[in-house]
Parts: sequence; C-alpha cells; structure tokens
Amino acid sequence: AGKLKLPCARSREGGVTMKKKDSPTCPKCGADAIRQETRYGARFSCCGLWAWGNNPLADGDTHNARQAAHAAFDPIWRSKKLSRTEAYQKLATALAIEQRHCHMKKMDVATARKVPDIAVEILRQISVAQEAVRG
Repeated sequence: AGKLKLPCARSREGGVTMKKKDSPTCPKCGADAIRQETRYGARFSCCGLWAWGNNPLADGDTHNARQAAHAAFDPIWRSKKLSRTEAYQKLATALAIEQRHCHMKKMDVATARKVPDIAVEILRQISVAQEAVRG
C-alpha cells in the first residue's frame, strides 16, 4: 500500500486538524521529495526539480523566473513607496489572483515572468500619484 498523504496542518478534513507533511510532493511522479540537509537549510528534490524548505518543487527555469520576479518587485516595498501588503495587493490584482495566493514561491514560470513588467507599471503608477500630489 502507498503512503498516506496528509494535507497541511491548517486544513481541516472531517473537523480534524491534520498534521503537516514533512516534504513536498513531486508534481512529476507523485512521490515525496528527498530531503537533503545543507548549510543553508533543508533542500528537497525529485525528478530534477528542487525547493528550499517545504515549498513546491520547481525546475531551474522556474527558480530563475522567481528570482527575477523578486529582484524587480521587492524594491517597491523595501523602498517604503508602498507597504509590503499594499505592493502584494497591487501585484495580485494585476495577476488576477487572490492576494493570499500571491507568493513568488508558488508561481509557475509563466506567472513569475509577468512580475517584472507589472513591477515597472506599479512604479510608474506610484510616480504619477506622487507628481499629482506635488501638483
């Protein structure tokens, strides 16, 4: 018999809180990913995909797209032009997804590749609003 897959601790099934899984599931083969301890923390891998921590496994193109997304987007909220929450609200709206699902680590490659252009547009909107205030 196969291993029982348990949902995240925050989910409820039949009114019972379930225990969080120890490793992500491979989207290619359905197996639990293999955990490797590194000096940077836990790294999970399977079928050529990997993730740090208990995040969804992804390939190199997806990791690169997510890194580019962070590089373009994070300066918006780090500069204090918007709060982090406000910035992610704008990003979620532009991507037409719920804010609670708007995390770079959960994005597929196509979605992550949209983020740099959206970040440029958010910065443009901020500049226009600041100019309007200055009059």
